[in-house]
Order: sequence, then C-alpha cells, then structure tokens
Amino acid sequence: MHWVIRLLALAAIGLILYAGWRRLTPTPPPDWARLEAKARAFCAERGLSYPLQQPSLRIEKGARRLTLLENGALVAQFPIALGSAPSGHKQREGDRKTPEGDYFVCEKHVSRRFYLFLGLSYPNTRDAQAGYRAGRITQAQLQAIESAIRAGKCPPWDTPLGGAIGIHGGGTARDWTLGCIAVDDAHIELLYMLVPVGCPVQITP
Repeated sequence: MHWVIRLLALAAIGLILYAGWRRLTPTPPPDWARLEAKARAFCAERGLSYPLQQPSLRIEKGARRLTLLENGALVAQFPIALGSAPSGHKQREGDRKTPEGDYFVCEKHVSRRFYLFLGLSYPNTRDAQAGYRAGRITQAQLQAIESAIRAGKCPPWDTPLGGAIGIHGGGTARDWTLGCIAVDDAHIELLYMLVPVGCPVQITP
C-alpha cells in the first residue's frame, strides 16, 4: 500500500512540475506568412479580393454552423462547437451558455489555450439592459457597457453577466467551451486572417 501512495505522490509532483513548465514555455508565434498565403489562396479560389471588403459572420447554434459572408453573399460554412450548456441565451457568468444576438468582433489575439481568438462584444447593450433590469449589474456597469459598445470597443468582461466570449480554435467534436464558439484550427486560421475587428456577428438559436 505504501508504494502506491508514494507512486501517486510522485505522479502529482510530476503534474505540478509539468504545469509550471507549460506556463514558463513561450507559445511559438503563428506563421503569419503561411496564414496570409492561405487566406489569399482561399479568396482567389472563390474569385474574391483579399482582404475581404464587407465580411460578416452568421452563427446558427442549432445547426452548429458558422457562415462567412461577403457583402451578404455566402463564402463558406464551417462546423462549430458551443458552450457545454448550449441551449438558451447567455445571461450570467459561469452559465456555460453561448449568447444569442447581434455582436461584432471587438479584438483579436493569439491564445495559448485556444490558438487564435476573435473576441466578441458580449455583453451588448440589450444584454446589459436586461441584466440591469434583473438586478444582476449596477447602473455604473450598465453605462460602462453601453459606452464601450457605442465606441466600437470590447465591453467590460468582468461583470456578473460574464464576458471574454469569442470564436476560437480547439475543435468541434463536442460542445466543450465555457460559452465561446469553437472551430477547427484550420478554420480559425482563415477566419483570423479574413475577419477584421468591427466585423458584424449574428448569433441565432
């Protein structure tokens, strides 16, 4: 029995050391030249200019589908995964739901966990007003969210409504996110290069 305890203790120490090494190991930067070439080829195959002129995204939760449009015309569709509690609209931090409504891409960044990340403007004005009426946020938080949305910026992501919702890599085998929209890594590479900050994003049930 003692050797089993010692073995488990050594395994736990190993996991802790590995986690620390992972935190200290820098994430290699994406090969931006490769991603740009990939995006250019994608557009050329479809007779589109690069960069796209008026891209938009439509996300259909029920169909588990993301549609990329240019000037309202369909360009491509990709499978998605959602939050692990996918039904219904996100209303609070930790409910693991993917929001529904009209948003925009408010920031883009490289992510250690999710590869590439397109941040969305959740909570939007409607979410904030509903949250204020329900007593979930203060008037000051409501005003901060409304001000950010009017300025085309990311709203505060640290209120009880939750935040840091985005489109990212990681795969689509199951609904596994905390409320984000996940796509395959090959697809987030394209979306990251083709979708600018400010791009409209409609999320439907």
